Amino acid sequence: MKKAGYIFLFLLLHGLLAAGQVFPKSFFEHYQLSTKKTKSFDIYVTKPVVKGPKPLLIYLDGSGNYPIEYKTKSGRYATSIAMNIGRYAKDYYVVIISKPGTPFSDSLQYSHSGRAFYPENASYKELYSLNWRAETASAAIDFLVKKADVDQNKVIVMGYSEGSQVAPRVAVLNKKVTHVVCFVGNALNQLYDFLIGARLQAYSGKISAEEGQQMVDSLYREYAKIYEKPTSVTENWYGESYLKWSSFTQTTPLENMLKLHIPILYVAGGRDNNQTILDMDYAKLEFLRKGKKNLTYKVYPNADHYFQEEKVVDGKVKKTDRLDEAHQYAIDWINAVNQTEQTPTIDK
Repeated sequence: MKKAGYIFLFLLLHGLLAAGQVFPKSFFEHYQLSTKKTKSFDIYVTKPVVKGPKPLLIYLDGSGNYPIEYKTKSGRYATSIAMNIGRYAKDYYVVIISKPGTPFSDSLQYSHSGRAFYPENASYKELYSLNWRAETASAAIDFLVKKADVDQNKVIVMGYSEGSQVAPRVAVLNKKVTHVVCFVGNALNQLYDFLIGARLQAYSGKISAEEGQQMVDSLYREYAKIYEKPTSVTENWYGESYLKWSSFTQTTPLENMLKLHIPILYVAGGRDNNQTILDMDYAKLEFLRKGKKNLTYKVYPNADHYFQEEKVVDGKVKKTDRLDEAHQYAIDWINAVNQTEQTPTIDK
């Protein structure tokens, strides 16, 4: 595979970290939970501002073992959470969950090439999977419904990027979930996106047709290795264990979505530079084919994976950040939709 192909795949996998509004650990109540399958894990719940029942919102961030809050080389703090949690903490119990063995806050490290990373730990390598993420979220819901004054008419699971793949699985596991929101996450087998990416590079002329086919053949060889040893935590592909890849692709997000009868919001960026929108488009088609009416599909045509837009206006590049707008759209949708298999009407 040529270097350009490796770079393309690396970007698909990792992308950029979020750099949203940072809130200190003191902003949250911290609980350490444990189950037989997940072992111990940490959840952080926004502290109630006013008394009375509030909806529960589980927010699932993207891939990687990054701390929720991290210090960059510049000395500034950023976060792996794309949502501006402070905007919604008054009206919701917002819950975030740390990755296995990963602290709430720490500094990133940098390779010689300048790439930011956070060192893996043994717990992360042994536990990180779709099942771990879904089961910890489900356990957090069960715990907080008993612990906090939760309005059980609104128990929302909202996932971003890889978290989007996890969110429908949580709702399959836990019948307390009333709404699912998925931002910029694939609908089909995650590994399929890399195949589509290789074909698109060849189709657009960035690489030759022969080079595209070599890339596809190389990918299939790697995928065969993953599925031959699906539980291996010692063998990796592109920085993640075979366990991680196999677990996230044994069932697809679309398969889990189709099992649900509660409202689902699926939000895409038309110019997503971290994955292709093509397999996201397929989800809507499949819901139509099966006559299911509980999926709302919203696309920001000019937005990338982080809802950043670039348009040329009067010969100049105009940049627009729609990240907060996309999250507010989701909140408005939650408040408008009924818990039935119907699409709500909300302002566009």
